[in-house]
Amino acid sequence: MLQAGQALAGDVPPTDWTNTQRHFDYRVNPPRQFVPPRLRFSDSRMVYTLPNGLDGLATLDKTLTHLCQRGAFIQKSDGFYWAVSPGRRYGVAFSGGANLDDAQNKRQAGKVYFFHNQDSRCTVYVGDQAKLMPHYVAS
Repeated sequence: MLQAGQALAGDVPPTDWTNTQRHFDYRVNPPRQFVPPRLRFSDSRMVYTLPNGLDGLATLDKTLTHLCQRGAFIQKSDGFYWAVSPGRRYGVAFSGGANLDDAQNKRQAGKVYFFHNQDSRCTVYVGDQAKLMPHYVAS
């Protein structure tokens, strides 16, 4: 007669109880199906036309340029907002946080940031929003 916990001569108890449990969980709770993310599509927008470039409207900011080159002051989406001038296109971010990733909180109220390149060659120009309003293109 067998006692509780004894095995028959040919009976081998499972040594890996986790596999048995995993198999049970798989039958009861099947793995989740992959659902691709819903992509949010929106068009990029031209926000400024600058017939004479940034001359008199914005100045190069060396501190923000240095931060941009290190990835600490960048556009959330390169070219989502943009400005066009003869021969050059700039990415635009606003001081309110629209399209701006500013980890060190260097932005200033009432300013517009123009980005040329979005890599280690990045340059950032800062202009007053009030001065730039005549060049604003409503979309």
